[in-house]
Amino acid sequence: MDGGPIIGELNEMCSREEAREREMTRQLDKFEWKKGTDPKNPEVDLRRATKKYQRSSADKAYTSQQTRSLDACWKTMEYLITEILDFDCKPKAGYAIQAVPFIEVYSYLRDRTRAIRVDLHLQQPRSTTQRVFVETHECCLRFEMLSLFLLLGRGQKQAEQATEKYDTKLGLKAISQTIEPLLNAYQAIHERQLAKSILAEAMGGLLDDDQEDSDYTSPFEMAARRYIVLLLMSFSPDAVSGHLAKMSRELLMHPLVSFATEVYAAFHTEDYARFLRMYREADFLTSVCMSGVADLARLRALWLLVRSYPQAIGDKISLTKLKNILAFASDDHAKAFLAFHGLQIVIDKDAQGGANIILPKKGTPEAQSLTLLQGRLPEKCEFPKGADSLLVAKFDALGLSRAEIAFGSADPVVRRGMRPWEAVDNASIVHLPYRYVPLTT
Repeated sequence: MDGGPIIGELNEMCSREEAREREMTRQLDKFEWKKGTDPKNPEVDLRRATKKYQRSSADKAYTSQQTRSLDACWKTMEYLITEILDFDCKPKAGYAIQAVPFIEVYSYLRDRTRAIRVDLHLQQPRSTTQRVFVETHECCLRFEMLSLFLLLGRGQKQAEQATEKYDTKLGLKAISQTIEPLLNAYQAIHERQLAKSILAEAMGGLLDDDQEDSDYTSPFEMAARRYIVLLLMSFSPDAVSGHLAKMSRELLMHPLVSFATEVYAAFHTEDYARFLRMYREADFLTSVCMSGVADLARLRALWLLVRSYPQAIGDKISLTKLKNILAFASDDHAKAFLAFHGLQIVIDKDAQGGANIILPKKGTPEAQSLTLLQGRLPEKCEFPKGADSLLVAKFDALGLSRAEIAFGSADPVVRRGMRPWEAVDNASIVHLPYRYVPLTT
């Protein structure tokens, strides 16, 4: 049962044959060019070439010689995350290019990480329960989540200067292509361990337990399951109930997962104040997962607030108080959101935050023109997508490199005595399962 149709034999990040073929057909990426080469006719740097994703076709069969071994897959993953992920802000010596926007970094990594996953999938079922398979898919999930933040927020200006544009649908598709095999791997590992325990008990403890990686359990599984529930809530809400129904009671009761179910319950019971409080208090990656519906929750919370004040006499609320309620981290972000939805902001040095938000008196022209006082609970938020000040503040507060985030150092952990929403970033652990040796220049 451990045997698969293919066992990878390629021990490099890319075969010489593929690298030379792509050199001849001009399909090399800029990150694979030899330093000093002619951009019109680039030569390949074999040390930096990584296998390109290729669709299967009827006239092309996969072979063991062209499939990377499990160790080579992880070696490629570590290279991409450590050397390339932050290339837009930290260019490396020895490369043919230096100035690259993040959208081009993302495009390259999305293709190459997909190629890694293909090589791992070709070696199933042997590879499914291996540590490399699980950790590669976990890294891919974090990479896509981090990119969602960088491209919709901080990377927006760079993206506008690039020839490529970020397609949110393609990003979410890449996430879904990562989630399914990762969940299957978790399930296969648990089933295998259960079968082994039953067999060991039946044999009176005489079962040979020397199989490599057979007992590996990811320490990041619960964090990943938490991310998945919240990503589904934000971007595929119809799938949440079905996903939760497949989870065992033990999984649902875990503090990291129960936090996600509480967030989901808060949003769908219209308890937007609680949702935004959890959004404000959550760790960085958890907040990224929730960000897909954060603006809608803010708008609905604001809609409910506007409907509850004494309209006969009017009212006002300080900027600081409303900023806290709506989970903004900066005054400018809060002002832009409130002004976009028609609320008047009046400068007042004595008010908290230096300004008051005016809630108009009924019958005044301001009240009649305020759309929040008209219609039903908003179905969507039209506020332009951009950097969320709360996410930016959380990212800056981490003090971690992008590679450390991708390898799991920002994943939430729950220590004894903590409540689910008090989970902290796993920033004290830099997770490098295999020793990575940077390329020499």
